[in-house]
Amino acid sequence: MKKNFKIQLFSLIFLTISLSACKKNPPQYPTIYSNDGFLEYSKKFNKQLNSLENEEIQEYIRERSEDYLQTNAGFFMTRTRLDSVRLVKDMDTIKFQYQVKNLQDSMIYDYETIGKQLIVLGQSSIIPGIEYGLKRMSEGEKATLLLPSGLAYGVDGDRKKIGADEPLVIEIKLEDIVNYE
Repeated sequence: MKKNFKIQLFSLIFLTISLSACKKNPPQYPTIYSNDGFLEYSKKFNKQLNSLENEEIQEYIRERSEDYLQTNAGFFMTRTRLDSVRLVKDMDTIKFQYQVKNLQDSMIYDYETIGKQLIVLGQSSIIPGIEYGLKRMSEGEKATLLLPSGLAYGVDGDRKKIGADEPLVIEIKLEDIVNYE
């Protein structure tokens, strides 16, 4: 009889634990944020920043004798050869080098500091402005890019020598298209 009582007691405890574990949790709804105007502030700030950077870039262009072409991607570029037979495209492995200056022509990183780069275009972590510029170049070509901060290092800079929201001058030499079809 003691054995039967132990089984009944164990069954009762097990049943109690099982039923209490099945207790339903209340549904969780998404958090509703109040419209504190941050989105509008952010839009206004970015428009002002874009306008200011564009003015700085235009001033830089006015002070130079080179012809800069405005691209659809939002930056300006000089070209050494406009008769390009074959432009670089995504998935090309390319060898190039570049240096970085600010709009006051102060050197930030020179060719030696950065070194030669070998990348697969479209598969690397290079800044967007350089990638867009390379896609408009052909083998052996040199170009100068004027990049707004959004196509360069953006709001963080590079956390070393390039500051936040800093437009840049990039000088690129596309040395070789290693593989192409």
